[in-house]
Amino acid sequence: MSALERFGEWNLHFNKPDTEQVTLPSDITDVSSEELGNLFTRLTAWTDYIASQLAVAQLEERGAQKKLEFLENTLLVKRMGAHVKGERVTTVKAEIAVHQDVVDLSNEYEEKYAYRKLVEMLLNNHERDLSLVSREITRRSNENRRNI
Repeated sequence: MSALERFGEWNLHFNKPDTEQVTLPSDITDVSSEELGNLFTRLTAWTDYIASQLAVAQLEERGAQKKLEFLENTLLVKRMGAHVKGERVTTVKAEIAVHQDVVDLSNEYEEKYAYRKLVEMLLNNHERDLSLVSREITRRSNENRRNI
């Protein structure tokens, strides 16, 4: 059972924001304070959601890796037992690496790895944008305090 299915069994869900993903304007200093607050709220919601998706992707990747390692080790033990060493081990490992089930699980693992890397990149981008908006809000707040 996947981590996401288990999470669902606990009646917990990752709520995807109901707004579109945020694209920052080229110059956030031109944005009104109200719109800046709106950007911050939307970015926070999307950043939280993407962080949850990264956690799921990491768990799914780890599960695929464990299945692959288990199959490789099982095939190695079945094929060799505990008695053979040296060049024979290298040959058997090569045979196992091209076994269709190993190839399939290896491809599944690589897909999950690639997906996790993309989600991680997306999260980093959102965190950077969130930081930029937060700094602009702070700058405006400090400026308002000085003018009072």
